[in-house]
Amino acid sequence: MNTNPGMTPERPLSWSALPQAARLQLLGNSFLRVRDGCTVMPLLGLTGSAWLHALGQWPLAVSLWWVASLSLVGIAWGAWALWRRDLRQMAAGSVDPATLLSIWLRRVQPLAALYGALLMSLAACAGPEAPFELRVVLVCGGTLVMAARADHQSAALVVYLHFFFASLAVGLLSLPYVFPQHWPYLLPLYLLFGVFLRNARISHQFFLSNIDLSERFRAAKSEAEQALAVKNQFLATASHDLRQPVHAVGLLAESVALRNRDPALAGTLQDLRQGVQSLQWMCNALLDLSRIEAGAVQARTQAVALAPLLHEVVTLLGESARARGLVLRLRPPPPGTRVQADPMLLRQCVVNLVHNALRYTPHGGVLLAVRRRGGHWQVEVWDTGPGVAAEERERIFSPFTQSAATRAADDAGYGLGLAVVARCAELMDAPLGLVSRLGRGSRFWLRLRGAATVEAPGAVAPALAPQGSLQGRCLVVEDDPQAAAGWMQLLHDWGVQARCAADGAEALDLLAQGFAPQAILCDQRLRSGESGFALLRRLQALCPDAALAMVSGEWDSPALRQAEDEGYLVLRKPVAPELLHTLLRQWMTQASR
Repeated sequence: MNTNPGMTPERPLSWSALPQAARLQLLGNSFLRVRDGCTVMPLLGLTGSAWLHALGQWPLAVSLWWVASLSLVGIAWGAWALWRRDLRQMAAGSVDPATLLSIWLRRVQPLAALYGALLMSLAACAGPEAPFELRVVLVCGGTLVMAARADHQSAALVVYLHFFFASLAVGLLSLPYVFPQHWPYLLPLYLLFGVFLRNARISHQFFLSNIDLSERFRAAKSEAEQALAVKNQFLATASHDLRQPVHAVGLLAESVALRNRDPALAGTLQDLRQGVQSLQWMCNALLDLSRIEAGAVQARTQAVALAPLLHEVVTLLGESARARGLVLRLRPPPPGTRVQADPMLLRQCVVNLVHNALRYTPHGGVLLAVRRRGGHWQVEVWDTGPGVAAEERERIFSPFTQSAATRAADDAGYGLGLAVVARCAELMDAPLGLVSRLGRGSRFWLRLRGAATVEAPGAVAPALAPQGSLQGRCLVVEDDPQAAAGWMQLLHDWGVQARCAADGAEALDLLAQGFAPQAILCDQRLRSGESGFALLRRLQALCPDAALAMVSGEWDSPALRQAEDEGYLVLRKPVAPELLHTLLRQWMTQASR
């Protein structure tokens, strides 16, 4: 058999080769046609009865035909009700499918034969004394029904065969009686009924092919869904282990760049920092997309202050823009503007849109702006990049899709960022769009429902000063040796007095020795299954003036959700060095006042 779903099978399919469920489905299809045919058959008798009544003729046989046909209608509907009952019992597990199939095949076949015999016997019941035209109409009407049943009743071919041969036998046997003078001329026409049988076999193969293709499609779909579930489960499980080394490499690369005093290595180290940053973005996008497609992310819509969120994004990506020689500008909304959105998903959308614009803009700048659109606020990201062709705009938000103009970029990525944006926007029920001109740049926009505006003082954008020296004390709780080394090296390079503990016991011991941190960064998953969040609560009680944050390679867990609900800051690995520097500068500046 040809396994290509779009091709016709090389060999005819066999009824016995189909699964029992498929054969029951086809038998039910044929049974339904028999039931409907029995129900409609008395309408054919109305034509002959009206004609006979008009001529004053009403043979006893016609009355008997009416009694038999109406009785058959009742039998057909009663049998259909029993069939539906048995199907329900089979679904409940009280009836064996093989037994049900065997029983109802034996029941439907004689029912189909009775239907066919009654159908072709009406002309004989009218008798040779009936007008010639009436006899021709009755025979032709029965013949047309036989032809129509060849297409619709042949899902279970054996059912149609009983109907066909019963009809043919009654028609042939009654032909000399109904047309005593013309039957020798009509007999060859009956031999052409074999065409109906051929059509029935073709239709039966069509039914079998559809069932076979449906079964193969379901099997392939189930296999694909299982493979996708395994992939998503793997990425969700390995999320912490994948993010951990990327996080450590990012910290170490930043530290090496800060310690470098050789001008000849400056360019190489800058390329290294950009490469690590791209790796971080790609890792985050891949894991985030897998989690969203697996249904592990649910939107929690609430009123979100828009201006602070946008300022945070500009602060996060400002250093990246400067490193690329670009200008990142913000045109914020009025103070107090709020929108209905999930804060985490909204932040991810805006970060990915701005990062995407920076990546594909070789020169010029990127503008992050907000406009009022009726009762909505539209967040827009403008760039001066190469633009997107009209034929590529519909699929630009699909995974692993890039425009022809951006594929030539040195840092072209893998087309995951916009796919994450599209999924997040869909979860928030926020329209997403793109306006672009080749060679002139693009404008991506996200439209959000407005929420009640609150009075607030004018927001001031955080300073985008380059990373520099810090003064303060920081405690890091991290059990991974590579990540711990990256933390310590980078914090020392920034001038921070840092201590690192592998678990709660070491952290409490450092505090007992007199170390008083102004900031505490605690990993969620510690050695021996210790909860970082539970430890962070203990450290807060001992250091009430310290700023605290959870750091985790996991994206979503009960402990992280609880930490966010209680107002703790949660940082996802890999943490961008520029974001970490900005946070520590703010915390330590506040602590020194």
